[in-house]
Amino acid sequence: MRGVLFAISGGFFLTLQSVANARISSQIGTWQAATLTQFTGFAVALLVMLVLRDRTYAQMRHVNPLYLSGGAFAALILFSNMTAVHELGVTLTISLFLIAQLALALVIDWRGWFGMVRRNLNAAQLFGVFMMIAGVILLKW
Repeated sequence: MRGVLFAISGGFFLTLQSVANARISSQIGTWQAATLTQFTGFAVALLVMLVLRDRTYAQMRHVNPLYLSGGAFAALILFSNMTAVHELGVTLTISLFLIAQLALALVIDWRGWFGMVRRNLNAAQLFGVFMMIAGVILLKW
């Protein structure tokens, strides 16, 4: 249940972040807004880590360099998201982001990329993705 609550709150925060970033980027520029967002995210994460007194940060030097690309991806995500919100609006942007995330997540699970446990794809999962695409078409229509 805890995972479900975090997933739902993450979805809410993603939507709120998309709107806030799009507004900021209208005033200062897209890459400037991405930089500001990345910096404030870093500051909040650092503050939470210090408040929780989590000392596992000492293990950071043992992280596989490939996985450090997540921060670079975040900058590209922010830029893509802000640009899409300006072009498509919030609803269509978030819908397309979710479909893209789900499609890639299915491939990652199916192929076992990044050390994930390999999982079989089934027709119901593919049907679910196509239903989401149909839903976006209805939203756009």
